[in-house]
Amino acid sequence: MNDRDKEVLNMQLVLVQVLSRSWNKTFSELAEIFRKYDVLSYIDISYENYNSTGNQGIVDDIQEYIELQGGSVA
Repeated sequence: MNDRDKEVLNMQLVLVQVLSRSWNKTFSELAEIFRKYDVLSYIDISYENYNSTGNQGIVDDIQEYIELQGGSVA
């Protein structure tokens, strides 16, 4: 695993906590959303942009990504 992969994994783990609190979802509910909309891959693709974005901006971006696919976090 290279350095970038480790940093992406760390960001994904941190965002699980952030999104769980922001969306008031259990980890199980969040895992289902992540699988359905391939959120972990999206975080990997967006990693460089997310480095200069605050948590709320990331939460909003991921929510928009899910909604653009016809999903909802509500």
